[in-house]
Amino acid sequence: MYKYILLFFLMLMPYRVPAQTAEWRHLHQGNRAFMKGDYKTAELEYRSAQRINPRSARAAFNLGDVYLAQKNPQAALEQYQVAAKGETNKYLKALSYHNVGVVYHLNKQYDKAIDFYKEALRNNPHDEDTRYNLVLCQKQKKDSQEQQQQQQNKKEEKQKQEQNNQKKQKNQQQKSQQEEKKGGMSKESAERLLNLSQQAEQQTRDKLHRAEQPRQKQLIKNW
Repeated sequence: MYKYILLFFLMLMPYRVPAQTAEWRHLHQGNRAFMKGDYKTAELEYRSAQRINPRSARAAFNLGDVYLAQKNPQAALEQYQVAAKGETNKYLKALSYHNVGVVYHLNKQYDKAIDFYKEALRNNPHDEDTRYNLVLCQKQKKDSQEQQQQQQNKKEEKQKQEQNNQKKQKNQQQKSQQEEKKGGMSKESAERLLNLSQQAEQQTRDKLHRAEQPRQKQLIKNW
């Protein structure tokens, strides 16, 4: 929740030197354009007021409103900070600090946002919008930290699980290699034994074949 408050008090100050009158005239024209949604014209008018009075906190604040409306938070932040630094009125200074806090809040820079909301409350302790933003920001910071912790826990758990899987896989590979190594030696021995057995069996068959060869009966042919 930020504050679109156009700082303009021309009617309260009817007697001014020409430069001051020109500054406030540009502020007035800028405010009218801003209220119509004509941010381009509003920016030009506020810039004109700044050229007349480079230390104009009101012109800086209103420029911040323009940039925030145009979704340019970084440019808005710079202008709100200029306004906060140059403003002497505590109420208006609180508005500037409030909107600085809003920009940081929108960027999820919760610590900075909280600091500026507190600074705004130091200048205007009765601002309920600032107090609401402060409580909201503190809650969102806590939620964000809890979410980050949960994500970190999940990440660590995943890494641990991956390490366990890798270790388990490595152990399985080592066991498989050992078994394969042992299995290979037994297979080789078995093949050698089988070859020897087959050779011995063949030799035995050859012997049996020669020993058990039927003897052929022949007639005596030398008669």
